[in-house]
Amino acid sequence: MFIVYISIAVILAAIGYLGYVAYKTFKDAKPTIDSLQETVTRVQNKTNAIIEETDSLKFKQQKLMTNFEKKKKAVNTVVFSIKQTPVEFKNALVAKPVAELEQKNKARKWKRKRTMQLL
Repeated sequence: MFIVYISIAVILAAIGYLGYVAYKTFKDAKPTIDSLQETVTRVQNKTNAIIEETDSLKFKQQKLMTNFEKKKKAVNTVVFSIKQTPVEFKNALVAKPVAELEQKNKARKWKRKRTMQLL
């Protein structure tokens, strides 16, 4: 029976020693765990800042592209107008004056009136 008591005492001592070693290991690991937790928090904050900056840059890039497209369209319109200027100038030189066109129009109306009166 004495052996049974010694065995129970050894088992209890082993369980007690296991608890002591587990507590000591946890106590020694606590600063490391806290340090890792702080590092994770810092990395997460930096990641969030990078994501916000990326979103901001994408928005600014989109604004710049829109502004660029507007200005490109305006420049292309001006270039097209400049290219059309010689054609318009040439047409203006060939065009008959307004007074001459009005005289022809009056003559046509007078001829119509006269033919209507003759009928």
